[in-house]
Amino acid sequence: MAGFFGFFDYTKPGKGVEKVDFAPGFKTFFQILFERFWKLISLNLLHVFCSIPLIAVLLAFVPVGDDSLMQLYKVCVIGLLYLSVVGVAPFITGFTYVLRNYTDDRHAWVFSDFFEHIRKNFKQAGLLFLIDSAIAIIIPFIFSFYTNIASPAVEASEFIKNISIVARTFVAMFAAVYFMMHFYIYQIMITFDMKLRQIIKNSLIFTLSHLPRNIGVLALIVVIAGLSFGYSIMVGILLGIIIVPTIIGYTVSFIVQPVIKKHMIKQEEPELS
Repeated sequence: MAGFFGFFDYTKPGKGVEKVDFAPGFKTFFQILFERFWKLISLNLLHVFCSIPLIAVLLAFVPVGDDSLMQLYKVCVIGLLYLSVVGVAPFITGFTYVLRNYTDDRHAWVFSDFFEHIRKNFKQAGLLFLIDSAIAIIIPFIFSFYTNIASPAVEASEFIKNISIVARTFVAMFAAVYFMMHFYIYQIMITFDMKLRQIIKNSLIFTLSHLPRNIGVLALIVVIAGLSFGYSIMVGILLGIIIVPTIIGYTVSFIVQPVIKKHMIKQEEPELS
């Protein structure tokens, strides 16, 4: 049976490239990272510039006050992760295309390929952006609602409080799974000619069927984002502008790309668009 669980037999004809053997590993990871370092900085600056509207929205969640340093740290880390993995969907398609080629040790023009693949995927990515935005608004509201009910300050029965805790846990799990789905959503979108519904379905299957790997990726990028702000908030912001989102995106692409290749790309047709 072609594909994986019957869902992955999709290909997108492209202009064709020379076959390159991709051998993921620590040595390859750092070798490519150092070779493309300055291009990654250029890509990061371009991505941050295009994402200024999203950054402006994220700044609205920054707490104020002398006793809110830890809260500020959490907001910065979460904001950096969101910018790097979910972001503004049309821009992330161009961002992901360049990173995918780099992690596969293939050529990509930072500026021309970035904007070309924004144009190619704009319709689907625009719709995904609307879905992401709706979920980004609804999830915190629902989570806060159940958290308030479970609070000791609220008068409610133990049964209601326990139900609220369970519901809050499910909301958090849904948010984590949906976030991890973006490890695959953009990779599939820029590579295959598929409907958005199919992209989301396949991304969900990949997320759940490779859950330990995805949790490991999530933990790793949380550490990267956390360490970025470990010295000071200002240093973390500077690193975010210069390099960290591309490091996170590069890490995600490097780890999940072999999974997509294994299950979605026929061995006799290794070309990527």
